[in-house]
Order: sequence, then structure tokens, then C-alpha cells
Amino acid sequence: MTQEEYAKAREFYSFLVEISKCNNGVIHIEREKFIKLAAIMLDRTPVEAYSVLRKMQRYGWIAAIDDHFVIVNVTTSA
Repeated sequence: MTQEEYAKAREFYSFLVEISKCNNGVIHIEREKFIKLAAIMLDRTPVEAYSVLRKMQRYGWIAAIDDHFVIVNVTTSA
């Protein structure tokens, strides 16, 4: 991940933690809408945003991305 991607990914991760805290890290959202949201927040195309999301998943910030929900690791610090 480039430094720019990392900075934007950290900001997006903080956003995800804040909106998912009350649900223990679970966000109920369709995969397509989640990728579009990430693309807007990361200022990337949807394909590039998905690539960053996969990197976030490898870093342990996101535990799972399913068709109808996302599980955010709220205990990890970015």
C-alpha cells in the first residue's frame, strides 16, 4: 500500500470503526454499495477501492466482507 493509500485507508478504517461500534463491528450493507462508499471515501475508482479494501483485510482491519455485511475489527488500531 502506498503512503497515500495508507493514509486514506486509516481514515476510512476510523470511519468504519465509529459507525460499527454499537454493532460490535458488524455493518449491514450490500457489497456493491460498500465498495461504492469506499471508492468515494478513498477517492479511487471502485476497482482500486476494492484493492485497498482487500489490503485492509490482509492488515486485519476488516475481518470479513460478505455479500450483505462487513465485519470490522474494532480492536485493532490502524
